[in-house]
Amino acid sequence: MTQAPRPAGARGLEADLLLRGARLLTLAPLKEERPRVGPAAGDVGVLADGWVAARDGAIVATGHGNTYRLIELVEGVIDRDVLGRVVMPGFVDPHTHLCYAGERWEEFATRRSGADYLAVLAAGGGIHATVRATREASDEMLLALLQRRIGDAAELGTTTIEVKSGYGLEPAEELRQLRLIAGARAVAPIDVAVTYLAAHALPAAYGDARGRFIKETIAALGTIVGEKLAEAVDAFVEKGVFDVDDVRPLFNAAKKAGLAVTMHADQLNDVGAAGFAARAHARSADHVAHASAEGLRALARSETPAVLLPGSAFFVGYAPPDARRFIAARVPVALATDHNPGTSPVEGMPTAIALGVTLCGLTPHEAIVGATINAAHALGRGGRTGALVAGRRADLLILDTDDERELAYRMGAPLVGEVYASGKRVA
Repeated sequence: MTQAPRPAGARGLEADLLLRGARLLTLAPLKEERPRVGPAAGDVGVLADGWVAARDGAIVATGHGNTYRLIELVEGVIDRDVLGRVVMPGFVDPHTHLCYAGERWEEFATRRSGADYLAVLAAGGGIHATVRATREASDEMLLALLQRRIGDAAELGTTTIEVKSGYGLEPAEELRQLRLIAGARAVAPIDVAVTYLAAHALPAAYGDARGRFIKETIAALGTIVGEKLAEAVDAFVEKGVFDVDDVRPLFNAAKKAGLAVTMHADQLNDVGAAGFAARAHARSADHVAHASAEGLRALARSETPAVLLPGSAFFVGYAPPDARRFIAARVPVALATDHNPGTSPVEGMPTAIALGVTLCGLTPHEAIVGATINAAHALGRGGRTGALVAGRRADLLILDTDDERELAYRMGAPLVGEVYASGKRVA
């Protein structure tokens, strides 16, 4: 585990937030900042009797022992001795579908009786059921639901979260969702990364005309860029949904427009999506439970994070992604909740961490890396958050434990004691 040196140049620094006496997980890079792979995949950078200081929403220094006395505390400072508890970076959730209305309890029960997910989708259920409920909801209702869900995630320790559109399907409805997400982002207590899930499922009105649908999703990019509604474009590449050839023109157009791309890849079948994500220089490849060995090699070469979504495997009932395959192949591994009403109604990153360990085979420390710095890289924020390093956002958690492994061991335990986003306490 890494040990931080005495804080260089700390004298003369000012702080309005000081947390000290901690078991501090810095997640600091060993050399240059890049996604963690190999032995570093489980390095959480522990400092015993550690401290972290911040000013105006940014970290100014970390250290251990009484070296915090070099920091000048400004008037009104929050100065806390946390008495040996864990202090760590806030969680980063890089894959969610929070903008929706309605629930899918009946589908959940049906699948538990043996129904196949793709068969439910083909029969007009699944995503299509949520699309209907979401379209019928008023803007005010959708915005209130979205704001509540962002607040719930923050309460459970998430300080950066991705929110996708995707339950409009047709471009006009997708633009409606993106504008509502933008409204929620503007007032959210945490950082919200917005993704245009352009190709989630083919709307029934298009029949089999995938090409025409993709052209219309591309046409919406001008409005999205002009109004700054999203930073990335996503597609569900899966048997019976969209294939690589379908989404290639969408991704080319998105990148030409200055947007990042990401992908639901090889969730239920190996369709070559992981390899395509790597070749497309996608920000991440998500799900990847059935990614081939060739796909893993491609992700490793491109350093594309694989975002594992164990909640989806747990609720749908397919074999979860084997994290040991990814770790052995030196693929950066991240974790996310995949919160959505049909296949992963998971609340909070602590649950994703626990499932990543118990279902996917990560060690507790690998899961923490996957929920912080590697997840930050999966959102293009590897130099901004996910680690307690001078100059980064002061996104911090105080856990009600002196051992961070308890996050995985005591699934569902209320271990997140305090949350700070950009140096401000999140109520």
